[in-house]
Amino acid sequence: MNHISHFRRLLNTNAFRLSLIYALLFSLIASIALSVIYWFVAEQIKHQTDERLQLETNVLMNRYYTNRFDALAETIQRRNADSSTTFFIYALLDRRGRDIEKSFNAEYMTADRRQAYATMPLGEISRLIPRTQTNDPARVLLTVLPNKHLLLVGADLNRQKQLLNKVFGVVITAIVVIFTLALLGGVLMGRSVLKRIDAIRHTAGEIIEGDLTQRMPFTSRNNEFDRLSIVLNRMLQRLEQSMQSMREVTDNLAHDLRTPLNRLRNRLELTQLKNPETVDYQKAQQEAIEDVDTLINTFNSLLNIAQTESGTKKKLETVDMSMLLNSMGELYEVVAEEEDIQFESRIDENLSVQGNQQLIAQALTNLLDNAVKYTPSKGKITLHASTDKEYLHIKISDTGLGIPEEQREHVFKRFVRLDNARSTVGNGLGLSLVKAVMDLHEADIQLADNHPGLIVSLKLPVQRED
Repeated sequence: MNHISHFRRLLNTNAFRLSLIYALLFSLIASIALSVIYWFVAEQIKHQTDERLQLETNVLMNRYYTNRFDALAETIQRRNADSSTTFFIYALLDRRGRDIEKSFNAEYMTADRRQAYATMPLGEISRLIPRTQTNDPARVLLTVLPNKHLLLVGADLNRQKQLLNKVFGVVITAIVVIFTLALLGGVLMGRSVLKRIDAIRHTAGEIIEGDLTQRMPFTSRNNEFDRLSIVLNRMLQRLEQSMQSMREVTDNLAHDLRTPLNRLRNRLELTQLKNPETVDYQKAQQEAIEDVDTLINTFNSLLNIAQTESGTKKKLETVDMSMLLNSMGELYEVVAEEEDIQFESRIDENLSVQGNQQLIAQALTNLLDNAVKYTPSKGKITLHASTDKEYLHIKISDTGLGIPEEQREHVFKRFVRLDNARSTVGNGLGLSLVKAVMDLHEADIQLADNHPGLIVSLKLPVQRED
């Protein structure tokens, strides 16, 4: 039963159906080609036989013109009596024997209409040559002599017929073999396709059951199945990363929100014990509002990251980066001065990119906020921007705490905060948003050591292809 089911599945594969169609088409083409070869061989045999008949007739006609009619009749009689002559048939017919013309269907005649060729059964001329069989074919050249007699020279085609039968058998065998091999190739191709599909189906079933670590099998042949498997594996890897990121976000969100929610609950409980008219009550209310604002900011940041990663904010426009960076430089120069930090900016003119100005500004704000937040007093922050033919280069450097090299990829994940930053205000979503914005703009972000401090390098493409 399993074999029958497998065979039915094989018959239903497109590979087998295409192979069957190609087998039929190829067999048809091969049949036509072999038929043309068979016809060509048959025509060549007939042409060679006609040439031999013409040569024999020319010899006899020379005898007729040299020694006249009696010598010709004697020569024909002698040749027919020769038992070693089995190929050629000779006859000299008078007017009474010309009834053979009634069954003589000439295929073609010479220009003077004195000679005609035809293929006819030997039975039609068996009375002339008793040793012939009635069902044997013969090729005949009939020549009208000047005295109105007919000179008949025929050739026994048994050997040629046997040769053509062998050629015909070879042609039929070749067609059958070609079709069988093509059909067998279709079966093998169909089985190969089924094997690959079954492997993909098995892997997909395990993925459906929840094992996202499974990957589609592929080989080094790089055929269409391998390319499909590679694309699906990339998709599965992205899906696994998304699921892992979602689990991490859920865990981190539960962990990071538990503290402010507990604090908020405690403050609200304390307010129940205080007089609404007292300063302490008002202060508790204000602190509760601040805690709620912190929670709202956290959820807004998560929403912005999700929207950015999904591309829902992918509204591109020409952004004047020189104006944007100069404005941000002026703003953060004042902020840095309040923190007793030296701020330096060097922005080239006529800088522009195709992108979302709001998202780019938010990403730069997060980076500059971090630079001010983690740079100690008397430190220095620099903002540089330049361009080449393909990319806009933005570099923000500070002399702050920096980020260890082994943590530089980890900090782009959500809710990740290093140990040296846990004492500061924040939710660990700033760099995640920056990374999402850079990915949306197909830009590159690199972190490097400033000895001391951190260097953040952004490389945005000047021209975008959508």
